[in-house]
Amino acid sequence: MATSSNAVIGWPRWTSYASFTEDGGSTDPIYVPDNLGNDDLSFVWRSPDLSTDNTKFLAVFSRPSPIRLFALVGHNLTRNATFRLKLYSDTGATAQIYDSGDTAVWPRVFAFGTLPWNDNRCWTGQFNDLEISGLRWNRPLWLDKLYLARSARCAISDPNNPAGYVECGLAEFAQGWQVSINFSYGAQYGWKARTQMVQGIGGRKQFERRDKPRTLQGVIQYLPRDETMAQGFELQRQADINEPFYWLPDPTSTTNLIRESYLARNAELGMLSYATFGRDSMPLSLEEAL
Repeated sequence: MATSSNAVIGWPRWTSYASFTEDGGSTDPIYVPDNLGNDDLSFVWRSPDLSTDNTKFLAVFSRPSPIRLFALVGHNLTRNATFRLKLYSDTGATAQIYDSGDTAVWPRVFAFGTLPWNDNRCWTGQFNDLEISGLRWNRPLWLDKLYLARSARCAISDPNNPAGYVECGLAEFAQGWQVSINFSYGAQYGWKARTQMVQGIGGRKQFERRDKPRTLQGVIQYLPRDETMAQGFELQRQADINEPFYWLPDPTSTTNLIRESYLARNAELGMLSYATFGRDSMPLSLEEAL
């Protein structure tokens, strides 16, 4: 049985089975809620303004969907923003089975003691406005258990957003596979640089800054064979290298939740191995979907 801090691979995912609409409010005619189900993160949902009637959306699933993982991917929400997720057992969104309550979009990201006491971020532990400005971020939510849902509501509150609207590239819903054996120590993680550089004859360098994906290379060793085949083998078969899924290396993390979780794809399909009797090993080669 998986411990609570073991990694979560957001598979199988149900986003493609959801129809997204505004939830009683109005919508921008171009940046429609239906974009929340599009894997191309450049197609965003954008509210027409910051009123609470217009900063919420409704998702209705075409079939009963077991959900434990939710994520707002590629959002523009500010430091004081909150969101609230509700799940329902019916398509009419009347039989509520889960309520997250108002949840801070930005948790503490600096552990106490890592910043000098006179740093203005020391007491909140949050990024400052400059650090998050102009970038798209993710906010995952790992629920307390699995819920069989037919619809979901997400209400966002960000009344002082300087953009004048809230925006999100994807609303990800997934069952989530929490591995029973965590990935092994020695796994490598970091960034894959995409910035372009041209060097002149005199040695001066000029750069074109580009967004860079996060990556991870590792292995999950000695998984029970049945779990490897039912989850890992099927993940590789069904997701291939094109289908994204959410990667959550430690769902109990607080300070590093935002930094190390992201929408990922298999960068390559490594070979599974027969590790020992009844146990297999599964490689992980992940790259963030931009």
